[in-house]
Amino acid sequence: MFLKKVTIKRDGKTYDYYKIVASYRDEDGKPKHRLIQNLGALSEEEAAKMRMILQAQQDAELLVTKSSDIVVTKHWLFLPIVILHSLWEVFQLNRFFSDALLVEAMVLNRCIEPLSKIHIVEWMQHTILPALYARTTLPDDYAVYRELDSLNKREGDLQNHLYQQLERIDPSVGEGFFYDITSTYMEGSQCVIAKLGYSRDHRPDRQQIVIALMVTPQGSPFYWKILEGNTQDITTMPGLVRELKQRFGLTTCHLVFDRGMVSSDHLELLEEQGLTYLSAMDRNEMACHPLFSKFMPEPAAKEDYEQILALHEFQPTDDNQFFYTREGRIDNRRFIFSFDVTRFFEDIKLRKKRITQAMTWIAEKNESLSAAKKSRNKETLERDVKQMLAKRKLKSLLQVAITPIELKVAKRDGSTRKVNSFQLSATVDQVKETEKRRLDGMTCFITNDPTISQGQVIQKYREKNKIEEAFREMKSQLALRPVYLMRSERVKAHVSICILAYLLLNTMETMLKNAGCFTSPEEVLRQVQSCQLNLVGVKNSPNRSITKTELTELQQQWIKLLQCEKYLKPKMIKQLTESLQKVL
Repeated sequence: MFLKKVTIKRDGKTYDYYKIVASYRDEDGKPKHRLIQNLGALSEEEAAKMRMILQAQQDAELLVTKSSDIVVTKHWLFLPIVILHSLWEVFQLNRFFSDALLVEAMVLNRCIEPLSKIHIVEWMQHTILPALYARTTLPDDYAVYRELDSLNKREGDLQNHLYQQLERIDPSVGEGFFYDITSTYMEGSQCVIAKLGYSRDHRPDRQQIVIALMVTPQGSPFYWKILEGNTQDITTMPGLVRELKQRFGLTTCHLVFDRGMVSSDHLELLEEQGLTYLSAMDRNEMACHPLFSKFMPEPAAKEDYEQILALHEFQPTDDNQFFYTREGRIDNRRFIFSFDVTRFFEDIKLRKKRITQAMTWIAEKNESLSAAKKSRNKETLERDVKQMLAKRKLKSLLQVAITPIELKVAKRDGSTRKVNSFQLSATVDQVKETEKRRLDGMTCFITNDPTISQGQVIQKYREKNKIEEAFREMKSQLALRPVYLMRSERVKAHVSICILAYLLLNTMETMLKNAGCFTSPEEVLRQVQSCQLNLVGVKNSPNRSITKTELTELQQQWIKLLQCEKYLKPKMIKQLTESLQKVL
């Protein structure tokens, strides 16, 4: 049965009449309509309601009820899971892990809403992730810890797998790699690899672990190593070189690393292994280098830096003449000395500011010392001066003399007593200042690659902030720190989980930027979070159905841009809803 509209024109006017009819075929097989009920004239609203009534009578799944009786009793996080799962499959991690449900749950949770491991299974129940794996039963809460143990055993294989996938999809793999290390601190129970050491988190009071990481120029991580918390940066390089050769089969590699890892032994090791490298010298090391003494024998000043640079054969590398370089070679190593004009003025300004602050501190301290009511201890004062100079990085530049003085303090009876105090006086070491001024605006880049220009050397070294971004993202957004786990195997696996999460977010960011969009992955995931699968029903009725929240225009845009449309096709939605229905 259906509602049929009949239009009649009479006296120049149009009239719409409605009737309920049923379709049938006559003896000759021709389709006919049998009148069931004449309804006469109806408004558009009345006609729409009648169509709904007729449809409800013929469709068992269709209910007619008041809007106030419709209830939503359960939600499953949908669109953020879809986006991240599609990226998971880009790296074929679903093939690497025979049963990836728990690992993927931990990784996706880091990207969306980082929780402790004990809450992962509970969180997973409120997402469509189990339905993507067609799982109708879930593991117990402690299964995640067993999964961490298993993941740690496969860490090396996982890194090899990621490198193979990046060779396939990341065009920057052949352009070089960025390498650096960081630390993250521990809370709670002690781990055997946690040690006190140099804390990059500014938590020297906490034991920590050290993380070595290597990423591609696009920021994709593929190699990492967890080390004891007192491991020094410079000691990690030999092991890295061996693994690059043995595990990844690299014959040439443009390795970019921080200046803190530069040593003569390391550079020789890289050269012996046939690997190319790019780094920068520490300033103190640069000051002692013979080429620096030759290229910059005297300091430049604000008034004459252009003449000094021209005199010593520095050439401008940009049209605005903000950068100057001069290159020298020793054997197969290139030393590129760069003078940054902006940094030159900043260095002068900052040193002057630090000296002014130190002089102000000395003046205030002298005022306090001259008003002392009790004798002052010289050792304590020396320690305070030393801390002040260290804080302002003036230990070698500013010389502070401590002169004893004798004060007379009035007593209550009108007599006086002697108090031993001191006065401070500071002078700038002119020789040291000259050495510091020679370094203003200067950087020395070092490489053994003869094929790249000076500009490319400088640009590639600046791009190493990709790895610094990785560390920053993992520690903040992905909640790498603090680490609460105790067993070293699980601590290492926790780091692996955070690195996999960063891999997905970084890939997502690359896709967004390639499309000319600079919205952050975190913001995209926030914007799509409202799209869920919902369990919908009618009050006082046992019948329930699962529906998808209607996509906004913006959400449709993200789905298309991130290439995960296949998960929104009716067939896939049907599979997901059937899996979810089984666990209700």
